[in-house]
Amino acid sequence: MILATKTLAAINDALTSDQGSKFRGLLKGLMPLAGDAYNTENEEFRTHLGASLIGRNCDRELWYSFRWATSTKFDGRIIRLFNRGHLEEPRMVALLQMIGCEVWQFDQNGKQFRINGHRGHFGGSLDAVVKGLPDLPDEPCLAEFKTHNENSFAKLTEQGVVKTKWEHFVQQQIYMGKNSLGWSLYMAVNKNTDELHAELVMFDPIIYAKYVKRAEDIIEAVIAPRRINESPSWYKCKICDHKGVCHDRAVLPARNCRTCFHSRVGDAGEWFCIEPMADAAFGDNVPLTADDQRRGCDSYEMNPEFKA
Repeated sequence: MILATKTLAAINDALTSDQGSKFRGLLKGLMPLAGDAYNTENEEFRTHLGASLIGRNCDRELWYSFRWATSTKFDGRIIRLFNRGHLEEPRMVALLQMIGCEVWQFDQNGKQFRINGHRGHFGGSLDAVVKGLPDLPDEPCLAEFKTHNENSFAKLTEQGVVKTKWEHFVQQQIYMGKNSLGWSLYMAVNKNTDELHAELVMFDPIIYAKYVKRAEDIIEAVIAPRRINESPSWYKCKICDHKGVCHDRAVLPARNCRTCFHSRVGDAGEWFCIEPMADAAFGDNVPLTADDQRRGCDSYEMNPEFKA
């Protein structure tokens, strides 16, 4: 674990010297830019396989997620929790700008920096790219911002991101590899105490290649990958969104084009239907929009792989 001690010290010194005046001034302009925090769209399913998920243990879970097997509804606490994470990003950016770092969050069109992988079906959004870190003054690097609860934060500060948050480590490897960056700043906050943790993560080309290949394999898979465990009571299966579809033959996958036997992955992030009778609903062999995929049609036939 390579701690960004100089960066954390600079942040603390700057806040102390003017009691947060500059930080709050910067934050005033940054908060409205936290687009995800104010997103009013209700996106039931993610259209791509996310780089933030590709480090998870179970191939079958990832395949189910990519193919929209389970419609998940969150309660109010979880929704607030997600929003807290989005609102933390401008605070982190303000802290870095406050100590003189250059921070880029958006491209020339004002859009969040994104990566695009295998046939347009693998992707993710970068939190930021930063230059001028006291610990890495001359090299631009990825910046990844996360929130942790008390227990998770304690483990993180003791052992580092590689040992405690493998998904976050892999996510950074994907973003670094796709943007030719050699380093990442992993910056986390304890939601209970507001204590900060910052460490530098070096790009690992072997890990990057392994998980890019994993994403490709899951996207192209026509046969459901093996379960990580055959017991629904195994601790990771118990908390998986897809537990019902995966372990209970009576629970059917969500009814949409991606769980249909007739759907096929295309290029440029597109999906197609090979069922001729579906032409009446969608047209003649045209790409299915995300709304088309969610809606499905009367020719729906569940892909038997969901109950394999």
